[in-house]
Amino acid sequence: MRRPQASLFQAWMRLRAFRRFWYLLERMVPFLKAFFSDQGLASHDGRVLIWGKARRIALSTFPPLARAMQKHYGLKGGCANCGTSCQLLFKCPHWDVRSRLCSVYEDRPNICRLFPITPADIRDRDLAAKKVTPACGFHFAQHPKAATPELVPAPVTIKNTPGRGRLDT
Repeated sequence: MRRPQASLFQAWMRLRAFRRFWYLLERMVPFLKAFFSDQGLASHDGRVLIWGKARRIALSTFPPLARAMQKHYGLKGGCANCGTSCQLLFKCPHWDVRSRLCSVYEDRPNICRLFPITPADIRDRDLAAKKVTPACGFHFAQHPKAATPELVPAPVTIKNTPGRGRLDT
């Protein structure tokens, strides 16, 4: 007995790279709808989230750079399945609200895989997360201001002590 041949699309879906690309394309329609909606370009918060999304897309195109930036800013914590990153600007079609899991977790795009990259992503998350429970598990370590070497020596105060005949510095 002969097995029915799989369609070309089903054959391509077996390839991980193609699946990731396909899942990314599936998210473009909701993104474009949100982009041109009242909550997108028409609002300040929407413009901030759109800029953040564009920045994350550009950074996630180069995963080694994104990981270096995460290390530089001191990424701490882990995903708490709150879904906030899946609802920045629009709800991802792969996010299941009931189970609080991603339906394509193993093949999710790099933009999801690497979130958050910089502290600006946390600000975007906080902007989008009005009443999300549980709280997100990611945060960045607070970096103290780096000590910069003094190129100009500190000014010296010269005091004249009466009766001693010398100057103290």
